[in-house]
Formats: sequence, C-alpha cells, structure tokens
Amino acid sequence: MKKYMLVFALGLLIAGLSSCDDGRIYENTSIVPREGRVLKLSGKFSGIGKWSEGYSVVIAGFNAESDYAVVSKVIPTPDTDGDEVQVLLSGISEEVTEIELCVINRLRKRVVSFQTIDDFTATADTTLMEVGAIDVGMYHTIQQRVFDKTCTACHGGSEKPAAGLVLLSGRSYSYLVNKPSVFVSGLSRVTPNNSKESVLHQILNTNISSNWGIDHSQMITSSTMLTLIDSWIDNGAQE
Repeated sequence: MKKYMLVFALGLLIAGLSSCDDGRIYENTSIVPREGRVLKLSGKFSGIGKWSEGYSVVIAGFNAESDYAVVSKVIPTPDTDGDEVQVLLSGISEEVTEIELCVINRLRKRVVSFQTIDDFTATADTTLMEVGAIDVGMYHTIQQRVFDKTCTACHGGSEKPAAGLVLLSGRSYSYLVNKPSVFVSGLSRVTPNNSKESVLHQILNTNISSNWGIDHSQMITSSTMLTLIDSWIDNGAQE
C-alpha cells in the first residue's frame, strides 16, 4: 500500500512541475532595493583628536528645516595630523538637501559647519566631496568662530590691545591659558579643567564685566557656542 501511495505522490509532483513550465525561458533578474545616495569625502585633516567627549567631527546630511543630522558618519582620526582620510557616507535619503563637513553633539545637532554642499540633489551613484587640507580642531574652531569674528577689534594687533590681551590667530592661546587676569584678582583668564573659575567663562556668561567699559556677556548669545567654550576649558583647554 505504501508503495502505491509513493508512486501516486511522485506522479502528482511531476504533473505539477509540468503544468508550471509553459515552455518559455525567462531572463534571470533580481531586484536591488534603492538604499539612498552615496557621498565620498576625502581630505587632509588635522585637529580631529582634540575635540572633547560629546562632540564628533562628521560628514552629515541635513534637511533645510532642522539643525539635527538625518544621517552622519564620523571622520576617523588620522594616524598623523594632516594625513589624508577618505569616508564613504551611504544611505542618504531624499529627505537630505544639504551635505556638511561639520561638528555635531550627542543629540546629533549641528554645532559648527566647515564646508557644505547646498541643494544636494545628486543623481550619480556616488558624489565626491574633496575638502583639501583642513584644520578642524576644537581650539582652532573657537579661534575662527569666536575670537576672529567678535574679539579682535579690541584685542587685536594694536600697540595697546584692551587689557593687554591679544586674541589673534597664532597668539591668543599664549595670552589666555594659565595667564592671570588683570581685572579679577586671583583668577586666570583660562584655567584648564575649570571653566567656572576661568575669567573667559565669567565675562561671557555673567555681567562681571559690565563696569569694565563693555559688557562682554552680550557679545556671544549662542548657547551652543558658550557650551563649546566651557567644554574646551573643562577638558584641558588644548591648543
């Protein structure tokens, strides 16, 4: 009996296979899901390793309505400052309209942007972004975004800079870190690892300088940048 059942089942299987074959030969095709656009970044980076914990130097995609990255990838620290680094960012969705070499915080919020591709509507398989030699260090960023833009008019290269403080690029660090304040007795302009006891923090975050001729607390209103300066101090105030 078992023998007859086996023969019967085999016959049904052969018949089923025959009925599925209509004689035509179909092309062997596969469907590859679209996973987004791709960007290849290359550049010679210095200063990546000097950022404090909580900040990341990244290549990131944003849309025009938000400061929070839609997609991002960390730029690895080169073995030697100035060495070339290449990074591939994939999975860039249609939501992304801008690509930036930037710094983001733990919340993926943009802190500072170094280079940008606006109106990112690439249709090629891979878009190239070459940034050349670039210093993305934490102190270098503070120099460019704070001192150069806000402070050097008074603390520049004149014969008598205000308070004897020079904040020009290449000179500011030696005038700030572990240098005693001429206004606040017993405190330094910047005391590494202690922002609250640094005069730089106090003049930017309190009204301590309101009777010095200019109220410095009104000069930088961005909480993101004020937090960045404090973080730089509290993490050793590296140059």
